Amino acid sequence: MRFKLISAAAAVVILALLLVYSLGCSGSEEQSTPTPGATPTPGTTPSPTAQILTLKIGLLMPLSGVGAAWGIEAQRGVEWAIEKVNSTGGIRVGADNYIFKLVTCDDKLTGSVAADCASRFVLDERIRYAVGPLVTGPAVNPILTPGKCFTASPANATPLTIGADWAYSIANAAPIPEWVGAFWKQAYSFHPEIETVVIVSGTDLAGDFYSAASKAVHEAYGRKVLDVVRYQPFSTDYYPVLTTVVAKNPSVVDFAGGMKGDIDLMVKQIRELGYSGLLSGSSHGDIASTLEIAGAKATEGFMVNDPDYSSSLYPESTRQLYAEYQNRYKGQPFSAITYGSYSDVMLFVQAIEKAGSIDPDQVKKVFDDPNWKFEWFGMTGKQLGGLQTFGIRRVVQDEVGYSEVVNGVKVMKSREPVVIP
Repeated sequence: MRFKLISAAAAVVILALLLVYSLGCSGSEEQSTPTPGATPTPGTTPSPTAQILTLKIGLLMPLSGVGAAWGIEAQRGVEWAIEKVNSTGGIRVGADNYIFKLVTCDDKLTGSVAADCASRFVLDERIRYAVGPLVTGPAVNPILTPGKCFTASPANATPLTIGADWAYSIANAAPIPEWVGAFWKQAYSFHPEIETVVIVSGTDLAGDFYSAASKAVHEAYGRKVLDVVRYQPFSTDYYPVLTTVVAKNPSVVDFAGGMKGDIDLMVKQIRELGYSGLLSGSSHGDIASTLEIAGAKATEGFMVNDPDYSSSLYPESTRQLYAEYQNRYKGQPFSAITYGSYSDVMLFVQAIEKAGSIDPDQVKKVFDDPNWKFEWFGMTGKQLGGLQTFGIRRVVQDEVGYSEVVNGVKVMKSREPVVIP
């Protein structure tokens, strides 16, 4: 995905400002009316008076432009989680309760805009916890990390999301090599007949990561990669690129990474060019957009990572959460990003309550503990503290669901835990 990173000079200026604003992300709570208590007995020390306070939580996502679909899905998950937390009295910390207040900033999937959002979060809003970003991590984390602001991204753990010195960054999706490997382990179990592959990926950094990882995985499974074809993201005419792909007649076309809209349009156009083999979108997510743009016939057999949380493959607690979402947001898709963003907020809540403090350094100790157990969307959480990814231990071990479109309907067939070395 394309984005513009802030210049080195701009980064220096911003980091200098952070030194001046020594509060960083601290002090984001706003005191409300004390909770009335009993009159203390004369000669005794009164108990602390409980307070209802406000804790800001940021959302740093593309809410307009080419990445808006993902950003809005994330926003929906965050709002749902905040609504649940606030409706039950907020986060309990000692004698006090904290009510979440959401602060959003549209990064437009552009590094320079995202850096402005990060500066606002740190210097103006003094935010300590935020959901996002998707791919603008290199622009925002050099600003947010000195301010001790946690970011939890529903994107894959690549240098676009999480870096070696970004000690307050969390990614809830597995690193791309492990993610791709878990997906194709399932795909090949259902389609052992696949012999040849053409990889189609964007000419951006995400495409670089995905195409390299996909090629390695296919070859590890003994399949022949005929070609790796790159396309310009956010285009509308993919016929020239896809004509090259169709001419090679692979068993499967692997759309490795990329934006939903791009993949959806390519599914439509490659079928129009006469390709009748298998299609895969290992990072696509919600299939509704493909069915809408390409149509059911063109999408038939499309292999995707879009899970079905109502499936018996999941525990009852997960299915109940999914039913709750469907009741709350009737007719709205429930993507892996919605799932991840909801879970990110709940992860913060559990860590804060475990730490007994909203202080990021105290909460960081909880995240660093390899024995800490937490809930992840109705399932037992995976350990954060024991992993080593890009130099730090900040990845939630995820799983990859495997689904196919059958007669115009998504059918989930399996789920595979991601094993991170």
